[in-house]
Amino acid sequence: MHSLLTRSFVSLLLAQTSFGFAFASFFLLPKYLTTELAAGPAEIGAVMGVFGATSVVAIPLVGALVDRLGRRRFMTAGALAMAGVALAFRAVHEVGPLLYALRMLQGAAFAMTFIASSTLVTDEAPPERLGEALGLFGVSMLSMHALAPAAAEGIAGRFGWNAVFLAAAAAAVVSALLTLLVREPAPPPRESAGVSSFWEVARRPRSLRIAAVTALSGAAFGAMLTYSQPFALELGRTQVRGFFVAYAGAAVAVRLGLGGAADRFGRERVSVASLAVYAAVVLAMSALRPGALEPLGALFGLAHGLFYPAFNALAVEAAGAHERGKVMALYNGAFNVGNSGATVALGLVAARLGYPAVFLLAGLGVLLGLALLALSPEGRPARVLEPTL
Repeated sequence: MHSLLTRSFVSLLLAQTSFGFAFASFFLLPKYLTTELAAGPAEIGAVMGVFGATSVVAIPLVGALVDRLGRRRFMTAGALAMAGVALAFRAVHEVGPLLYALRMLQGAAFAMTFIASSTLVTDEAPPERLGEALGLFGVSMLSMHALAPAAAEGIAGRFGWNAVFLAAAAAAVVSALLTLLVREPAPPPRESAGVSSFWEVARRPRSLRIAAVTALSGAAFGAMLTYSQPFALELGRTQVRGFFVAYAGAAVAVRLGLGGAADRFGRERVSVASLAVYAAVVLAMSALRPGALEPLGALFGLAHGLFYPAFNALAVEAAGAHERGKVMALYNGAFNVGNSGATVALGLVAARLGYPAVFLLAGLGVLLGLALLALSPEGRPARVLEPTL
C-alpha cells in the first residue's frame, strides 16, 4: 500500500491546520455581531452569507487557474490575504460597508487556499486511498473548528475581540510560511484540445446532481454553525463554544477512526447513510434546549465527518489530472452556494418565524438531497467493494 504521510503531505496538513485556525476563529462572528455590534438575525445572515457568496464567485476562476498555473502559489497568496483581512477587522465598529468588504475578501482568500490545497491532496493521494487522504485533510481543518472558536471566545473574554483578530492573522502568516515546504507534483502533459473548461465540467449531468446534493448539505451546515449561536443565546446560554468543541471533536474522531470507511465499504453507501444522519440532526436542532447544544453538536460532527470526505471522493474519483481542480472547485462552490444563500435567506426566516423554523427548513432540504442522492447513479453502488487491508 502506498504511503500517505510523505514530508510534503504532512507540510500540507500543517499549513492547512494553521489556515484553519485563522478561518475558524471567525465562526464566532455571530456572537461578536450580537454582543458587540447589536446586530439582529437578518444582519447576521447577511454578514455571514456574503463570505460564501464571494467565494462562490471566485471559485470557478480559482478552479481553472489552479489547473493551469499550479496549486501552491494560490495556497500562499490566500493565506497572506486572510492575514491582512484579519488585521483589518480591528477597524470595524459597526455593521457597514467595511465589514461587508472584509467578509468578501475573506471569501476570496478562502477560495484560493482551500481549492488549491484540496486539489493538491488529490494529486498526491493514491487513487485507492483518496477518501482516506481527503478525510485526513479534513481533520486538519476540523480540529481547528473546535480549537479556534474555543480559543477565540476565551481570548475575547479576557483581552477583547481585537486580540482575536491578531491571533487569526498570526496563524494565517504561519500557514503562508508552511506552504513553502509543500512539493507540487509536476503536471502531466497538457493536451489543450482534450481539456474541458470549468463550465463544460459543471454542465455534465453527474456534476449537476452532485452539485445539488452538495448545495443542500451546505445550506444545513451554514444553518447549524451560524444560527445555533444566537438560538442558544436566546435560550439563556452565555457560552457557545461547547457546540464547536463537540462538533469538531466528533468529526475528527470519525475521520481518524473511520477515515478509510468510504474507500473500504463504498463511497456511495457511506454518503447515503451519513446524509440520513445529517438530516435527522438538523431537524432535531429545531427543538434545542440549553443542555442539548453539545450532544447535537457531536451528532452533527459525526454526520459531517463521514459525509463530506466520502461524497467529495465520490465527486472527484472520475476526474482526470487536468479536471481535478475544476471538480474540487465545483464541489466546494456548490457547498458555498448552499451555505451562503441559505445563511442569508434563513436570517430573514429567523427574524420573522424564529430560530426553530430555520432548522426545520434546513433539515427538509437535506432530506430532499438524500432522496436525490439515493435515487441517482452516484448513490447506487456499482459493485461490492472488498475491504482494503
